Amino acid sequence: MLRALLFDLDGTLIDTAPEIALALNRTLAWLGRAEADPDTVRGWIGDGARALLDKALGEPSTDAVWEHFSYEYNAACGEASTLYPGVRAMLERLHAQGLKLAVLTNKEARFAHKLLALHDITAHFDLLVAGDSLAVKKPHPGVVSHALAALDVQADETAFVGDSITDVRTARAAGVRAWIVSHGYPNGSFTDGDTPDAFVGRFADFDPLGGDHAPAPPLTAIH
Repeated sequence: MLRALLFDLDGTLIDTAPEIALALNRTLAWLGRAEADPDTVRGWIGDGARALLDKALGEPSTDAVWEHFSYEYNAACGEASTLYPGVRAMLERLHAQGLKLAVLTNKEARFAHKLLALHDITAHFDLLVAGDSLAVKKPHPGVVSHALAALDVQADETAFVGDSITDVRTARAAGVRAWIVSHGYPNGSFTDGDTPDAFVGRFADFDPLGGDHAPAPPLTAIH
C-alpha cells in the first residue's frame, strides 16, 4: 500500500533552469566573466546552488561571490520558473486521496520555500527537506530516512518521484521505489544500475494508487 510520495523539486515539479541561468549569468557579468550557455547550466542543476556556482566558476566560490549569487537568485526566484503541466491539479488530487507528500531537494531551504510559495503549492506538502536542512543531502539515504520518520511511514509504503540519476540513487540507497518523470534534468543516461522502477508520464494522468506509471525498460535514456 502506497502511503507517501516524495518529490524532487527542480526539473520535477518546477522548471527552474531559466531563472537559475539568469541569476548565474548576472553573477558572472558582475565578475567580468562570459555568460554560461543555458543548456550547460541545465546540466549543472541537482546538487544545490553553491555547487552549481562552483561548477560555473571551475573552482570553489568565495563567500563574497556566493553572497552575490544568492542575492541574484533570490531576486530571480520565481521570475522565470514555471510549474510543469498538471502539477497543481495532481498535488490537489493526491492530497485529497490521503497520501502524505514531501519535497526532497538539494536546493537551499530559503530558495525552496520561496519557490513553493510563489507557485502556490506549499500547502499541499507535509514536509520539505532542503539541501541545508540536514548534515547530508541527496543521494545520501539519510535524507529519505529523515522524511520517512517525519511522515511516519515505512520505506515499502513510499515512492520517490524525481528526474535524475541522483534521485534514482537516493531512492535505491534508502529502499524506496524510484519513479522518474519524462521531463526535467536527468544529468545523463539511465543505465542498468540506475534504471528507475517506473517512468511517470503526464502529471494530469498520474494515478499512483491506480498504478498509472509505466515499468521502466532497461537502458533507457531520457534527454
